[in-house]
Amino acid sequence: MTEVSYPPFSTSKISLQPEANSKSLLKLSKNEVVEGKVLRLFSSGNVSLLIKGRGVMARSYVPLKEGNILSLKVEETEPIPTLKLLGIKFTDSNAINTSSILLSAIKENLWRSTFENINHHGLPKEALSPFKELTHDLSMGLFSRSTPKLLWEIIDKSGLNWEAKLRKIFLGKKIGGAANLDKLMQGDLKGLTSRLVALKEEDGVFLKRFVSAIKNIQLLNHLGLEQDRKIFIPIPIQFPDGLFTLGQLLIHLGQKEKDGNTRKKSDKNPFRIMFLLELSNLGPLRADLSIKGKEIGGRFLITKEEIKLFIKNNIPSLIKKLKDKGFTVSSIECHLKDPEVVKQSLVEEIIHQEGNTISLVA
Repeated sequence: MTEVSYPPFSTSKISLQPEANSKSLLKLSKNEVVEGKVLRLFSSGNVSLLIKGRGVMARSYVPLKEGNILSLKVEETEPIPTLKLLGIKFTDSNAINTSSILLSAIKENLWRSTFENINHHGLPKEALSPFKELTHDLSMGLFSRSTPKLLWEIIDKSGLNWEAKLRKIFLGKKIGGAANLDKLMQGDLKGLTSRLVALKEEDGVFLKRFVSAIKNIQLLNHLGLEQDRKIFIPIPIQFPDGLFTLGQLLIHLGQKEKDGNTRKKSDKNPFRIMFLLELSNLGPLRADLSIKGKEIGGRFLITKEEIKLFIKNNIPSLIKKLKDKGFTVSSIECHLKDPEVVKQSLVEEIIHQEGNTISLVA
């Protein structure tokens, strides 16, 4: 059986390992798109695939499910055939719609319900303590500290990089025993929640749903990066007055050149930042910013006339703060829009088509 493995430099590529009998290798052409069916998953992280009627082994860092159909594009045929994962389809009735799962989790603010109700499920105090400490730090970060690295700290603790952290320490062989692995886990929301799921076993449905939401965001970002270079980041925010809301951040990175290389000059590589937040007094508020080097332009979308006036009156102060940090501001506008337009989840900026079934976990 041919072995397939993911190169360490990319979680979206698999390379075919040559067999002793070269005639038995898969016949592949550059830029050819082929399908691979997931036959079996192994606890080691390996995956058995069926490609062109041939059984192959793969190692995947994207969560997979038996029966999934993978769309793969051949990027290189020599010296080692390399394929790129383009997307995932389903072949059974249990296919889960990523869009509906994430939209449901965001609408009900699954982060708030999980953080606030964790005490009511009979978990041991010694396991709850690091979880509560991490979730408090994650949700109160905007108010407890303000540093240039704050966004990275939020992403690092959110659980979205959990597998990347594990891969790094295993490849680097720097695990250092259970103590170091435990320390790594205590700073990661997915890692800690997965531990709680193991403690609750069959009774941890609410925790499994939360881990599933994180997994689906990871897969959503895999799709977003491959298609449009977009990344979605949910940010739980607990205000000092007790309001617990969920911010939605979408980062649209600069486009690539035709040869596949990212443009290096910042003046040719603008990127966009979109942020959506719903507050009890202000209602839904969306900010769209475009950044090109040190030049910033953008707009605010709101639903209430009095809030529009409030924001417009404070735009000069915002412009001054940006200029103090070395930016130039081309324009910042404020527009009144229907609630349905402003409140539309940023998840839908990545999943454009209704019924797109890329999710792998329920």
